[in-house]
Amino acid sequence: MKKLFSFVLIIVLLLTLSLAVFGCKAKIKSDKAYHLYTYDARTDRFVTMGASLTFGKGLTTFEYTFGDGDLTIHGGVEHSEDPDSYVISCSEEVISLVTQRYRQSMVDGGADQSQIDLFDAIAASITPQTQYFAYDGKLFTADAVELFRVADQDSDAFEGVYRTDSSDDMVRLRGGLMYSKDDDGEYTVKSGRYSVSRGILTIISTDENGKDRYQSGVLMRKRYLMAKITIPAEGELLGTSMDEQVKNAAFVSKINADISDYSGKTIAVLCDSFLSADMK
Repeated sequence: MKKLFSFVLIIVLLLTLSLAVFGCKAKIKSDKAYHLYTYDARTDRFVTMGASLTFGKGLTTFEYTFGDGDLTIHGGVEHSEDPDSYVISCSEEVISLVTQRYRQSMVDGGADQSQIDLFDAIAASITPQTQYFAYDGKLFTADAVELFRVADQDSDAFEGVYRTDSSDDMVRLRGGLMYSKDDDGEYTVKSGRYSVSRGILTIISTDENGKDRYQSGVLMRKRYLMAKITIPAEGELLGTSMDEQVKNAAFVSKINADISDYSGKTIAVLCDSFLSADMK
């Protein structure tokens, strides 16, 4: 009887450990700086954009900073469960005033055009109200989603058929290979290969012979953050009160156009930029 009890106890402990290791996703935390990263094809890695988002106690306030804290914007935060996201809100007048002053200080300080262009790109994403989706301790906006699953039975799996944000083309990821449609509409044309490491999916473009594609001597490759979004069972993905930039993201527009198919489903998405507190 003691041996049986010990055996059962070991099984319970192993199951508990397995759930702790494999069943729990990282949560968004307060007082941690989530730095903005985007994929850079030249260096083939995610590089920091010099901006960060930090939530205050209780995740009800935020601080958005650029550079060494020279530009700082504060505001309030609202959290939703489906989708798991954080909507940050602040005054449009404050954003305009702060970003204009910081840009002028860069010009006066002798910043080159590439630095100013980088700031302009980031400043354009700082809007009065923006929704950050959360997944496994990372954050991303709707316009970062480049590929997303079709609304089928296993839409939350990372292998399967994906739609693209920029066109009506679709691709299928299966068994380490990417397939495009043939003339009959079947996914038989090998157009790439992919690998997965630490939550990042890497796609390498290949030709009709399965050879890697190069452009100007550079391997045609892109890396994506693997994430998931749960579409609300009622209403659209984003409310009508969201700012125009986020509302008009191609990903959101396509989801809302087919909301009856996506309603209540969790879908896998691939993002080319995101915010992370522990990117290495």
